[in-house]
Amino acid sequence: MRTPRSLGRALRGGCLVLLLPLAGDLVPSGANPAPGGETRAVDVVICLDTSGSMKDLLDSTRARIWDVVNELAKMKPTPELRVGLLSFGTDQATEREGWIVQHLDLTEELDSVYAELMSLAIGGSEEYVGRVLNKALDGMSWSRNRDALRVIFLAGNESADQGVESDDFRVAVRAARKRGIIVNALYAGNREQGVVERWHEVAKGGEGNFSAIDPSSGTIQIATPQDARLLQLNALLNTTYMPYGPRGRDGLANQVAQDGNASRLGVESCSSRIVAKGGALYTNASWDLVDATLTEGFDWNALPLAELPKELQSMTREQQVASVEAMRKQRESIQTEIQRVSAERETFIRNALAADATGLGSAMRQAIREQAMAKGFKCDGC
Repeated sequence: MRTPRSLGRALRGGCLVLLLPLAGDLVPSGANPAPGGETRAVDVVICLDTSGSMKDLLDSTRARIWDVVNELAKMKPTPELRVGLLSFGTDQATEREGWIVQHLDLTEELDSVYAELMSLAIGGSEEYVGRVLNKALDGMSWSRNRDALRVIFLAGNESADQGVESDDFRVAVRAARKRGIIVNALYAGNREQGVVERWHEVAKGGEGNFSAIDPSSGTIQIATPQDARLLQLNALLNTTYMPYGPRGRDGLANQVAQDGNASRLGVESCSSRIVAKGGALYTNASWDLVDATLTEGFDWNALPLAELPKELQSMTREQQVASVEAMRKQRESIQTEIQRVSAERETFIRNALAADATGLGSAMRQAIREQAMAKGFKCDGC
């Protein structure tokens, strides 16, 4: 494939590459098969300590969240992934609120989750583990499907018994267990101190994993020979989105903004996001017409003409359908190439990731892999 002539200059902008491909720049057709087949709900809620000492933990979560998405993308049946986000120990909430903010209910829009993660600020001191777990249990729209994988990742570094008088984590994890929700405890510090602070009891009661993590290790960025190619493919992928409806313009702007945020975190975060965008778990049906047409119950007749992309408004219905289908095939072709390059990249960094056994990303990937497979998922390439 030829690359756009201006791409060499644009690569310096990281994930944020806004280029229109020249004629002949697109990946040849030969795309992934159309989405379909068996799927299963996967709900993941992140409860993140954002008190004053947790800057490295927050940065690690931002840097590694796409790695967790990519781990799930290896699973079969294909996960219908939704992610929710809470912060605790934050001065952005009041004492009455338990110093807890629910930023997002469970959503499939991963760019919205990433935007919220990037907007979090450090500050605060009271970390009520039991209360944030209760908030996660009662405030999220958990899937009621019996086969769903439901997981909480709780990450922080103070005693799990803070606020025990009103919200005991032991009661919370017992309630989670009865509802089939797994609670993983990620203690930001050494393992012995995590035990003293009773985080191992949180995981044991929630039938999850207890990990002692080094928050700073998750911020280390590993460059690979495949990064430049992934940036090229991301530039091409971004041209396949067709914003429509009242959320179209803002959705596309948010996608571009999150490309920029990943770029600012470093080359590994940038590439991991691109890999996620090339996988089946990244969907934007609320604002992208290509994804929307693949959703169950989509009805062309329900869309006002003025809400369609401008280039479609003067077409016949048959031409509109054909145009979206051609864009879908183009996107699938690019995504296929992203996955091929991703496999090469993963081989390159495997040894480096093995050395990061104490990092937040490794802990989350291991937990979600083990728990998905225990739930009956099969891992392709694990």
